[in-house]
Amino acid sequence: MDTQPMILKSVEHTNPSENTAEQYESLVQQEDEHIERLKTCTKLIWDALTIISQKASILHMETVKEAADHLHIMELDLRRELFKVRLKKSILANKMKRIQA
Repeated sequence: MDTQPMILKSVEHTNPSENTAEQYESLVQQEDEHIERLKTCTKLIWDALTIISQKASILHMETVKEAADHLHIMELDLRRELFKVRLKKSILANKMKRIQA
């Protein structure tokens, strides 16, 4: 049995500011994606409300309410995810400023 400590393979060293910049760019892309998804969800909600106002008398109300609730929950989830991304982005922006200083 070998009792010698394992020697780790060399780890590629990267510039911390480059890694941070890549993380920031990834967060920017995530933010854009969340914004587009939120816009789509909001549009669907408004369209659903328009349909409901025009055809409520011929629609099954429990189903309508349930579907509207699901859309609303999805909107809230997307807003929460967007907030998390923006928070990470803000923290990373602060870190980038400190690295540059």
